[in-house]
Amino acid sequence: MATIARILKRAGGPFILMGVGFFLAFAGLAGDYYQHEIAGFSPALESFFAPVHVMIFAGILVAALGFLWGLLRVSFTLGPGPRDWAD
Repeated sequence: MATIARILKRAGGPFILMGVGFFLAFAGLAGDYYQHEIAGFSPALESFFAPVHVMIFAGILVAALGFLWGLLRVSFTLGPGPRDWAD
């Protein structure tokens, strides 16, 4: 268990958030496939606000937020420091 905690700490928040987003989107896609295989075509399943579609879109949004967080983290960590700016 200590190894997993060390890996998660080293990966950082952005990577974990992207992983959660991808897992959420994948679960939504799997649920959408399952519902279409069982129910076939149904107008209720094709709605933008169907629960599985909301799960897919939420997962994409969470992964995008994690990616943006990672970009900000890298830019502020590796970006120019205060001494690199011209006066």
